[in-house]
Amino acid sequence: MKIVMHLLSFAGGLILSSCVTLYKPNTIHSPLLKHKGEANTSALLGLSGSGLANLQAAYAISNHTGLMIDGMYHNKRSKSNDSITEKLNILFVEAGAGYFTTFGSKENRLFQCYAGGGYGNTTDIIHDSNPTNPEANAKYFNLFIQPGIAYLNKGIEVALDLRGNYVRMFDINASLYDKFEWWNTNFKYYSHASLDFMNLEPNITLKTGNEKIKGILQLGLIIPTINSKSYFDVNTSSMLIGPLIKFSLGLSYSFGTKN
Repeated sequence: MKIVMHLLSFAGGLILSSCVTLYKPNTIHSPLLKHKGEANTSALLGLSGSGLANLQAAYAISNHTGLMIDGMYHNKRSKSNDSITEKLNILFVEAGAGYFTTFGSKENRLFQCYAGGGYGNTTDIIHDSNPTNPEANAKYFNLFIQPGIAYLNKGIEVALDLRGNYVRMFDINASLYDKFEWWNTNFKYYSHASLDFMNLEPNITLKTGNEKIKGILQLGLIIPTINSKSYFDVNTSSMLIGPLIKFSLGLSYSFGTKN
């Protein structure tokens, strides 16, 4: 049993030490708009699976039409035992529009469906004492569709959303990428390479608090579907399964006209 545990530990360390990240999904935005003039903003901290800092805003332009805009910034610094530092930066914005309607005897159920797209860029670079500093970078855009249902109450809101997220990465470059074996993967980053993939992202959003301010807890999954190998190529740590679980915490503030 000890041998098995040592082998698993070694394999996990090998994957972690050889990982390169060029893509992280943002947290799911569940607008939960109910009527014209309503608006809300949210700030979430991605603790697993998604990018680190997420900002969201939504506004209902009619009793059944809503707009949403999101932004994500992910930053990571990791240092190896031999004083080599890896720096990762991802910046991403997206926007969408959709339909929503309440239903049920108390109008406390909600159906919503949003669609849209976004654009991002990412850089993963190694710094050390030598003049050789390998760097991998890319640009990408996404297209998504996201239906969902929710239960609404003054003190608590619970939403279940399913996002279909198509991502195309392009202008993938890796200067001196092969100079560090521990940072390399099986994917060959050719100059101006491109790839695409599609994920399904089921997600539960729980909001609880008062009418204006609510705490947010989100839990979801990343399920690579079409061209799943490409997703693992640009997010190699996901091979450990854990990073496929999305978990985030945040705050939401609601304002605008009341129904």
